[in-house]
Amino acid sequence: MRTLTKQDMSDLLVGTGILGCGGGGSEGLGRQLINAIYDSGKEFSLIDPMEIPDGEYLCITAGVGGGVGKEIKDKLKPYLAPTEKQSPVELQTRTAQRAIRELEALIEKRFFTYVPSEIGPGNTVLPMYLAALEGKPAIDADACGRAKPEMSLSTTHVAGIPVAPMTMANSIGDLMILKTAADDYRGEDIARYMAVISGGMVSVARAPSIAGRYKQGIVRGSISRGIRLGSIVRSSGEKGLNPAESILKSEPDCVHLFHGKVSSWTRKEEGGFMWGDISLQGLGDFRGHRLDVWYKNEYLVTWMDRKPYATCPDSICMIDASSGEGLSAWVPDPNTQIGREVEILGFKADKLWRTDKGIKLFGPRHFGYDIDFAPVEEAARSG
Repeated sequence: MRTLTKQDMSDLLVGTGILGCGGGGSEGLGRQLINAIYDSGKEFSLIDPMEIPDGEYLCITAGVGGGVGKEIKDKLKPYLAPTEKQSPVELQTRTAQRAIRELEALIEKRFFTYVPSEIGPGNTVLPMYLAALEGKPAIDADACGRAKPEMSLSTTHVAGIPVAPMTMANSIGDLMILKTAADDYRGEDIARYMAVISGGMVSVARAPSIAGRYKQGIVRGSISRGIRLGSIVRSSGEKGLNPAESILKSEPDCVHLFHGKVSSWTRKEEGGFMWGDISLQGLGDFRGHRLDVWYKNEYLVTWMDRKPYATCPDSICMIDASSGEGLSAWVPDPNTQIGREVEILGFKADKLWRTDKGIKLFGPRHFGYDIDFAPVEEAARSG
């Protein structure tokens, strides 16, 4: 176990902003949560999952949410108005802790610590923050290795750890307890519906199980990887180096997929998700080529010159060509990104995702595309 410094946590925000594949929660909220811990005199510590006794209990905690239409937003105004005076940190703390405490009461166990549902600047930092508040170490792992649009797209699902029992709490004061679920997809649908009728976000605690079982169903070392990646970007900036080249030299599981500028960006909010397409016109070695990216909260499927290219479950990461920071799919106004120069990097998914079951759960066919999974390293060679 090691203590994390303020620089580690700052680097983590940058690294998870890249590995989040355009999603993974708000970087702003992540930074506020980090500052709240240090302002209170507490600290973050990180433990290797193999150091946790097998019999200790763990659970996944995260915010589940997405796009909500104007009609629902207007209907919820009277309920959400009282929360407007509370800070995002206060709201997140209150709802997340309520969900966790209710789940502990339900299973009559106390959790050793909390597992991030994914890698991203908001949803990675949140469980680390909750652990630090209680003097617990954060686990150096998560349940995806990247960010994903649906709760069911978890390595714990691949490993057979049930999503339920699950508890959900929102800022309005509602609490939902799901004792059983037909499967992880039903758990996702129920949580997503709860998020929509909550105004776009609900805190969830789910998949309680012993550490011995979790060790077979998580992506180990993902927090350390996020810190390392952020450090690489910071160092390249200090030395005036190309951030994409620095990442590619340092990360053996990373490949270069594209270099170009944003030529179009569409977006719609529907069903609790943010959907859209991004088109890039190639620059440098990719001049004369076009890359199209489809996203559902996160970047998931790509086409090079209209032919299938890299796909999920591998990580498709869009970074600013100059700063090296990850580009979020949730920018307030996509039109402001037109002309922006970006690099597209691909990271190999964890071995659990590259199994037949993992590809079935999180491959392009899950999203309705009749496309075979294309590993990033094969896509890079073909490009």
